[in-house]
Amino acid sequence: SNHQSVIGLSPYSSRGPIMGGSTVTAATRLAVVTVLVALSIGVGADLAYFNEKQVLRFINASATREDLSESCRTALRRVEPYLKDQDTLEAQRIFFSQSYATGISDLFLSRDQDRWIYRGYECLLSAGETVFSRSEHPMHYCYGYNEEDPKTDAYSVCIPSPCADHHVKLLELWRSIVKKTETKPIDFTACTQSRHEKQWFEKPVPIIDFTLNQLAALFIVLATVFHYKRGEEVKTLPAQLLLAFSAKKNIGKLFDMPKDPQATLTSIIGLRFLAMVWTLVGHSFIFGLAYIENVDDYKNDLVDNFYNQYITNFTLSVDAFLLLGGTVLSYSWFRKWLKNNNEPEPTWTSYGFWLRFYRHRLVRIWPAYLYTLMAVTLRLSITHFHPMWPPTDPGVQCPIHWWENVFFLNSLFENRCMPWTWYIGTEFIYYLISPIFLLALRRSVKLGALVCIGTIAISAGFNTYSMIVNNFPPTQFLWKQPEIFNPNFIQHHIELYIKPHFRIGPYVIGIMLGYYLAFFQRKAIKPERTPLFVAGGWFIATAAGFWAIFGVHPSLQGWDWPVYHIVYGTIHRDVFALALAWLVYACHTGIGGPVNAILSWKHLLPLSNLCYSVYLIHLIPVVLTYLVTSFPIWYTTKWMIFAHCFVQLVISYFLALLCLLIAEYPALNIERLLLHPPATKTTIKTVPTSDSEMQLRADEGSSLASTPTRD
Repeated sequence: SNHQSVIGLSPYSSRGPIMGGSTVTAATRLAVVTVLVALSIGVGADLAYFNEKQVLRFINASATREDLSESCRTALRRVEPYLKDQDTLEAQRIFFSQSYATGISDLFLSRDQDRWIYRGYECLLSAGETVFSRSEHPMHYCYGYNEEDPKTDAYSVCIPSPCADHHVKLLELWRSIVKKTETKPIDFTACTQSRHEKQWFEKPVPIIDFTLNQLAALFIVLATVFHYKRGEEVKTLPAQLLLAFSAKKNIGKLFDMPKDPQATLTSIIGLRFLAMVWTLVGHSFIFGLAYIENVDDYKNDLVDNFYNQYITNFTLSVDAFLLLGGTVLSYSWFRKWLKNNNEPEPTWTSYGFWLRFYRHRLVRIWPAYLYTLMAVTLRLSITHFHPMWPPTDPGVQCPIHWWENVFFLNSLFENRCMPWTWYIGTEFIYYLISPIFLLALRRSVKLGALVCIGTIAISAGFNTYSMIVNNFPPTQFLWKQPEIFNPNFIQHHIELYIKPHFRIGPYVIGIMLGYYLAFFQRKAIKPERTPLFVAGGWFIATAAGFWAIFGVHPSLQGWDWPVYHIVYGTIHRDVFALALAWLVYACHTGIGGPVNAILSWKHLLPLSNLCYSVYLIHLIPVVLTYLVTSFPIWYTTKWMIFAHCFVQLVISYFLALLCLLIAEYPALNIERLLLHPPATKTTIKTVPTSDSEMQLRADEGSSLASTPTRD
């Protein structure tokens, strides 16, 4: 989604630069910046570059305008002396002039977005703000364009903060200097400033949120102490509710392996964790774009190296989640009703059953989701000392679009609030309509197969049609956009990538896989698989998975293979899902060998069970590590980005554990305590309800049986 969406940088003091917490000498920094300036025309060449003389000419001309306030004119007159003062770093002076730009407005939030954000970093750095001191010369980075005509240019200026109220006039003046032929009004503008007017600890709402979090942590400590003192055997409802928040109880559930390995799909332990790591790595490599100076070298290295497609094609991790979600839902549902028990089997008119079906899903995903949404919106997005990139800053967008996320509708709109959570809304929609596939398969294998395969085919057709009509590439091209395709990846994201009817194929494949595995498990005598069948299955699945991941190379290179591009874009996600389906099938039916042993390794269980909360919070650490590192980053090797990924993963798991202890597991415990009807005594052992779950989630009774997760 809008991955290059957060502006954040390491500040430079007017007395010396602070880069990621380490101070460097002005001479060293100047030497580096001199090299960067020499390369600046070639870097981010999609935006025009303007030298210092042109920028200062604009500043000094603006200072004479009578239609600006006196405070603004005074601030403008102080810019040149400030930049040339001996106490001002050379880097600040260079960054100030480099932040001025023009570029195609239609690609402002898409192909060129990372370079616009990079220019914003430069402007904010030129002010010399630090986390502990205000600048005497605060800056605003302002940009604007004409929304009606996408063929016009967008413009950015770095102006003193006293001129913020006049930013529209100054943008128009800048346009009149650099693009005299354009006369249409600049009707969309926005600014971000070098420092919040008040820091988060000076505002009541973030303080309230912070205080509530501390109280929640204290409550968990009290519940844990109570658990150690009294144990599990408590009689009263208040005591049982208190135990629902016990860290001892909930952390223990992270490590609980199911007693019956056949009651769950143990290979999902490893698959879920690997899919989460893959997602974080991909997002980290995307966010790095806005922080890297030699960004063309970075993009070329990722795109031109054939084997780097495991990074550039990382969005397939979402399809892994979708497959796992559909598989767990179907397997647990059919396994329950294939058992001989005394509970009436649901039908289309079993309204009470389906209400409980949906209620349980909401209890599983809502508490952690709402907790994260509030934490990110109310506090985490404004914790840094300066504002973020406005187009997708949660602090700006979520107060307007929060309801789309709360009701799982964000993927049906433009996905403005916490854009990485589009998957949760899309997968919830699939869960809502899943009874169609479940009941059709239960009634008749042929009818169910027809409904499932027909749905997959229709979804594939939607993809084909959209690619042809809009000239979209086969998948999201976030690093480089070949000229043969529509370069607007945000349009692709909003109109195709996140929409449910384009992405349902892997989920339905998972439903069919779960159905088959449930019936396979029921058979007293398992069918024999010949060595040829096993070898052939592994070979075909490996080849299909390899092609799905690495087959995007011709499209990335812009080769003139129009039929191939359409075919790949139409089926590669379904092909990848089928390859993973074989993997799950082989591991669960005894032909997985060492692959199953690795994926089912019990020590991966807690990491897997935390995946849902990790997904919800992981982009905060992704931004954080780039905020505290030296700016700009000079790219030399992918290992420097992988180092960020490791730190981001560790921080994500720590924050996810807090989310799990405060919201996710307590909600599941309370649901089981208050809403689950008592089990009916019977001579036949019933199968515990192991509700389907988003791939990133953990089941309440069996953390594996509730495999779900999220993107």
